[in-house]
Amino acid sequence: MTEPLGIAIVGLGSAARKIHLPAIAKIPGLRVIGGVDPVAEVADFSFPVHRSFGDLLAAGRPEIVAVVTPPDSHYDIVLEALAAGAHVFCEKPFVLTLDEGHAVVDAARAANRHVVVNNEFRFMNVHEAAHQLIGSDTFGELMFVSIHQTFFVTEETEKGWRGAAKQRTCFEFGTHALDLCRFFFGEEPHAISARMPKPGRPDGADYLNLIQLEFSGDRVAHITLDRLSRGPHRYLDIRLDGSKACIETRLGGKAEVAFGLRSGSKRPFARIDLAASASADLYHGERRKRLTTDPSDLFVHSTAKLLRAMLDAIQKGEKPPCGAEDNLNTLALMLAAYQSSDVGGTFLELKSQAA
Repeated sequence: MTEPLGIAIVGLGSAARKIHLPAIAKIPGLRVIGGVDPVAEVADFSFPVHRSFGDLLAAGRPEIVAVVTPPDSHYDIVLEALAAGAHVFCEKPFVLTLDEGHAVVDAARAANRHVVVNNEFRFMNVHEAAHQLIGSDTFGELMFVSIHQTFFVTEETEKGWRGAAKQRTCFEFGTHALDLCRFFFGEEPHAISARMPKPGRPDGADYLNLIQLEFSGDRVAHITLDRLSRGPHRYLDIRLDGSKACIETRLGGKAEVAFGLRSGSKRPFARIDLAASASADLYHGERRKRLTTDPSDLFVHSTAKLLRAMLDAIQKGEKPPCGAEDNLNTLALMLAAYQSSDVGGTFLELKSQAA
């Protein structure tokens, strides 16, 4: 039986405790050999906790390093991990600039190691199910994607580096939405336009993002990330319009009983809708078919799937999904969105960042 690979975690805050450590626990082929955090309580963890990355390396060399620290620290930690001979699993955004991103890709190639970015939204059951139907006889060609988030901002959501950042919503969450557009269309957009209005707070963070992506064949994606709203919290709703059908995905559990009359036939209907954390539905007009749901530990589940895919690729000597080379294009879109907003929403032509 193959020995589990040793993984170390740099950064033991909320994301590590609530997502990464539970995800690693789901994978028999991984074992945590240590963590790095300058202030974490050692007694809170079942593995050795070191105060610096150098101390960790002095105690043992991990095969994989998970980087779960604020984004402005990623670049140096990733390079240090690669220099130590480890593969890297990094939270997004994996670096701050395209120059840093290309430098990471070059360093990974020189070290013959992989850097994987945690684009876990691609690995959620609902998004995988939608992706699999694109181009099928059931769904047809993907023509339009609409992504909408309504996020109720509180002091709790803005704690730490997130609340201190002027580039907030597109930087921290928009990367997921932009990456999903690339995932669904299966190609790079050729242009982007973005407006990030700040009504009543011109020096504040970008709590409202209105982004449009242009793809081949006059196909379009539109993203609305609304953190100005004081209304209901809707974490992520996506509508994919195909030439033959429509798919709607929703993140955020619900339990709903509905009664009514169908708009065309006026026939009565009753519907019970239960989903622990996420759902995907296929529509032909009023007819609906549930495609799939996700478990209650949505982010743990999807992160574990990506980690498992990374581990399998490493063991087979193959390229893992969501590598830094691919994520350069998502990073470029996020940076271009801010650039477009700075010049009044002007459409900017894009070029591939393939390294």
